[in-house]
Amino acid sequence: MKSLVKNPVKTYLLSYAFPRKLKRVGQLALGAVVSSTLALGMGTDGIENGLLFGGRAIASQPTDALPSALPTNRPQTGASQPDTSSVGISPTAEKTIADIQVRVLDEFGRLRLIANPHGFLQALNLQPGDPYDPHAVKVSLAKVEDFAEQITFTDEPTADPQQIALVITAQEPNKLFYGFGRFSEPTALRGPLRPDVTDTVSNRAVGFSISAFGGLANIGDSGQSLAVGVVGGINALGVELDYSYQLDDSSGLAINFANQRGVETEFDEGEIDIDTPSGGDPWVHRIGGGAEYFREFNSALSGAVGLSYQRVTVRDAAFSDDTFAFDEVGNSLTVSEGGADDLLTINLVGELDYRDNPINPASGSRLLIGVDQSIPVGNASIFFNRISASYTYFMPLNLFGFAQGDRTLVLNAQGGTIIGDAPPYEAFSLGGPNSVRGYERGEVGSGRSFVQATAEYRFPLANFNTFNREINLGGTLFTDFGSDLGSGDTVIGIPGEARDKPGSGFGGGIGLRAVTDFATGRVELGANDQGDINVLFSVGDRF
Repeated sequence: MKSLVKNPVKTYLLSYAFPRKLKRVGQLALGAVVSSTLALGMGTDGIENGLLFGGRAIASQPTDALPSALPTNRPQTGASQPDTSSVGISPTAEKTIADIQVRVLDEFGRLRLIANPHGFLQALNLQPGDPYDPHAVKVSLAKVEDFAEQITFTDEPTADPQQIALVITAQEPNKLFYGFGRFSEPTALRGPLRPDVTDTVSNRAVGFSISAFGGLANIGDSGQSLAVGVVGGINALGVELDYSYQLDDSSGLAINFANQRGVETEFDEGEIDIDTPSGGDPWVHRIGGGAEYFREFNSALSGAVGLSYQRVTVRDAAFSDDTFAFDEVGNSLTVSEGGADDLLTINLVGELDYRDNPINPASGSRLLIGVDQSIPVGNASIFFNRISASYTYFMPLNLFGFAQGDRTLVLNAQGGTIIGDAPPYEAFSLGGPNSVRGYERGEVGSGRSFVQATAEYRFPLANFNTFNREINLGGTLFTDFGSDLGSGDTVIGIPGEARDKPGSGFGGGIGLRAVTDFATGRVELGANDQGDINVLFSVGDRF
């Protein structure tokens, strides 16, 4: 929901995830000066200079204006961690972190200096005035290697014999990005690849489906990005087009167009099967788009506000032109008796993220809060306010594991409610891989309100490399609980009550997680309190 992640390291780790985590490095240079003080700095090419570091490039000069490096046999490349012992720092005399130098080599070989690189220092947890700790610098430099290719560094002399300069260079990543699953950021926009604050919102299809996306980042060094995403499956079909424009103050604008059809969770599962009057499954068709403004307030806090429009109808097949306002037993499928609802909403979302790693966090926390206010338009004249929130805490806990890697206890709590009209296709649906495992999607209930809680232990199983990609295979033990708080009968058309869904449920089980820089895949075997056992496949992290 913002143009930047919490720090530049995360930016490049997630460089495939449109729309706003895409940053162009150019060639990158990091300079460090060590004496009784130490200076660290880093920059990126073009417009992102101002975005990442709070200021624009203030100077340019040819690459050959760089100081000549001392002959050395210690350049480092690839994934190995830099050896800070090669910097030549005396172990005596305590040193402190001092001023900042930032050197950026663009694709034309020009050296740019960045005025205000505080964001990167915040990412490395190093600030001017801190005591100099060689181990901390080593860890910080190792983080740099996570987000760029062919990193090298050399040490250089300075005028003061007590000082030494360290220059790190890296090649820029490809502007083309792609991936599977949904976009990684919460957002004020709506679409088949847009994540919600909680995954219980009734806009996902039941059954197996797969999502993929691709696009171009920072087109023409203009801060503009384009992406297209598609969703396909047994009961799902959708496409989404996205455009974003980065502004210079850690903020930006985005617009999207989305068209999706699917047998959604609110109208499926349960003990009773209810179809359309024609005998087909209710397929919810959503078409529309929106615009949003997003902003990062600091390294942890960000937010977005947007306006979204959807035209919602219910049909009896994926490509049917027939629309239905009521199901075969007379329950409402739409708010309007004409079978077509206009849904216009103002959407706000906020994120407070202290995770140590957005792909595979081992510590920290993340809070998501969303507010959706509908504006009455059209024949349906829908008026509601929906509030939802999710809090996740990641705690290192070394119980057991079978390979090198993090051992983490994950605790999550979610809740939400709708005040006013509660359309069935906007209700909270419980059950499935991102809700109560052991149940199918939407099998627990569809309510106006809900609460949900999860405890999950993650442990490493094996680490290996395939097709030049590192894969971290891990296991999970989990338990989930969810409830609609008895609110199923207050939803228009009572989809949960009509299908005799229990309204609350408990599940637990074991799973496998394959974590790569490309996507996270999950296979989970769950059992529920009704005595049922099922296997769930999904792409993307649960939290």
